[in-house]
Amino acid sequence: MSEVTVDDQPAAEATRAHAVLCHPQDVRNIGTAIRAAANHGLGGLHVVTFDDHDPEDLFHFSAGASDVIELSFHRDLDEALAPFAQVIGTSRRLRDELAAPCWPAAGLIERLSTEGPVAILFGNERTGLSVRELDRCSATVYIPTHERKPSLNLGHAVACIGYELARPRDPAAAGPPATAPESLRAPRKALEGFYGHVEAVSDELSYPPGRNPELFTRRIRRLLDRANPSAQELGMLAGIFSELRRLGRLAGEAGGPPAGEGPPAD
Repeated sequence: MSEVTVDDQPAAEATRAHAVLCHPQDVRNIGTAIRAAANHGLGGLHVVTFDDHDPEDLFHFSAGASDVIELSFHRDLDEALAPFAQVIGTSRRLRDELAAPCWPAAGLIERLSTEGPVAILFGNERTGLSVRELDRCSATVYIPTHERKPSLNLGHAVACIGYELARPRDPAAAGPPATAPESLRAPRKALEGFYGHVEAVSDELSYPPGRNPELFTRRIRRLLDRANPSAQELGMLAGIFSELRRLGRLAGEAGGPPAGEGPPAD
């Protein structure tokens, strides 16, 4: 096959974006995803997997691209996402009321945070991203496809998103304004720590009454996705939950009613 080249270079912002593949099944798909990421100038490709892959296979199925792009393998998603300031998932699940805000692929580059590296998550070929993987995302993006065959090959999906990230910026297609200056926004790592704190307090105090702590935390997560709090605001919220925990423990020591006693939450 002949190589096709163009004069325009990928947008510089594309190098801040990294593809993260969550438990891909086929080394051939990993190879085509590596090539697509390299084609569009992404900063790297990272694979979350329990399997070991032969570097020669990766080189072969990526047409040599595995040697020209940052490539890493991780056993754990938290480890893979540690360096990133923003995480965006790819999904066609548009009906989950607790899902992160969903954006079209067109104009994606305009919606990325302006500071720090960005991870774009791609799910398993058969099942896509799991609910827990999607919960790590502050937003999701979808690629419009025909209902006759809506699913994309993993490499094709990376190529489509890579193309959108590599296109030159369109000043007329700016995303929604942030509610806090970017430099003041709560870091992603701090947000994940806060969500863990909320779930632990909810579970310990059985609060809200009648609600699953994990479900309650998902609702808090989506609320803060929309609010986009600053680090100071997040610290204030964390303090409120810490105080709830302290008061709940005091009530228990004093023989008061259980912290979660009352009518079920809506």
